[in-house]
Amino acid sequence: MQITLSAQQSKILERLSQQGGYASLEDAIDTALVLLADEIGQPDPNANPDYLAWVEQTCLKLDAGIRAAEQGDVLGADDVVARLRQKVNAAKIASA
Repeated sequence: MQITLSAQQSKILERLSQQGGYASLEDAIDTALVLLADEIGQPDPNANPDYLAWVEQTCLKLDAGIRAAEQGDVLGADDVVARLRQKVNAAKIASA
């Protein structure tokens, strides 16, 4: 199957790949498709308002991230990993 991306879609995927977020454009697309499948796979989204709120907040964050990336305002991979480790450590402490 061949898919033609818009110029904006191509730019976003290239930036994600170049900034170390994904090893390749295919990885970025795979992740997007998995997220879409998860969203579609929700049997009745109205039955879970917490999930709907999470999806809405996630979409807002993604939109903000895309706008920032388009302006060149991105974090390096080391910064992202460090922030994720802090979150994991904080979650471990909170659950202990």
